[in-house]
Amino acid sequence: MPVHKRAVNLVISAMFYALVCLVDLVLRLVGIRPRRPSVILYYHMVAPEHRARFAAQMDALLRWAKPIPANVVGPVNPFVRHVAVTFDDASETVAANALPELQGRGIPCTIFAISGLLGQQVSWGKYSDRTMSADDLRRLDCDLVIIGSHTVSHPMLTSLTEAEARSELRESMAQLEKLLQRRVTLVSFPFGAFNNELVALCREVGYERVFTTLPAGAFQAPAQFTCGRVRVDPIDWHLEFYLKLVGAYRWRQWAIVMKHKLLESFRAQRQVRGGVNAMANADHPEKS
Repeated sequence: MPVHKRAVNLVISAMFYALVCLVDLVLRLVGIRPRRPSVILYYHMVAPEHRARFAAQMDALLRWAKPIPANVVGPVNPFVRHVAVTFDDASETVAANALPELQGRGIPCTIFAISGLLGQQVSWGKYSDRTMSADDLRRLDCDLVIIGSHTVSHPMLTSLTEAEARSELRESMAQLEKLLQRRVTLVSFPFGAFNNELVALCREVGYERVFTTLPAGAFQAPAQFTCGRVRVDPIDWHLEFYLKLVGAYRWRQWAIVMKHKLLESFRAQRQVRGGVNAMANADHPEKS
């Protein structure tokens, strides 16, 4: 994300957090204990030159929150800030640079692997990296690392037919379970693209929790099926990471939803205008 956009998001998030703190203060004054939002963070890569910054972020996480696994079941204490750490794509850099820092601090994490692209170089837009191999995944400490599905081939699921999407979700689960010899119950959507039909399809296939890229609060119910996540990077500014950690970026979920609704409305209006123009041209062919 460009620096100016990051700065704008940071300023809005700081204002949002200040408002939340003010509300919390009022609640305390009237004898009500304020609740703490829980957050799920997601990374893609942790390059060698960013390992120290990632380690500092994990120290901050332990200072300001309680780490928990992303598959936690049952109610979490609403007065304690809980944070789960996840990684999309299963980058080799995560195994080399992130996992040692997490293990040294006892922080659990979830890695969403692309079952059909293990040990391969992958590229999407500006993102390019090599994924962990099957042997890499087998060697991970299963007490600390949960493996989830990121589909078979990392397609934008919303662009597929229902049968194609079901195959991506079901086959990825089956391939990873065969590889790891244990259940795979979590899935994250490639590119963050999802809709209600895909969520229902994940439930039908057998997943127990799905993860989006909407920066919404997490673990709000004991058996919450759809969880939002906040994107973080090792190069995030210290204040930027802190605000993400404490849930101050959750305002963006409403902004993103509103943006999508406006875009859908604009497209619908264009289609209507296009249809009207087509009808007018049909009635007056000399104008066409």
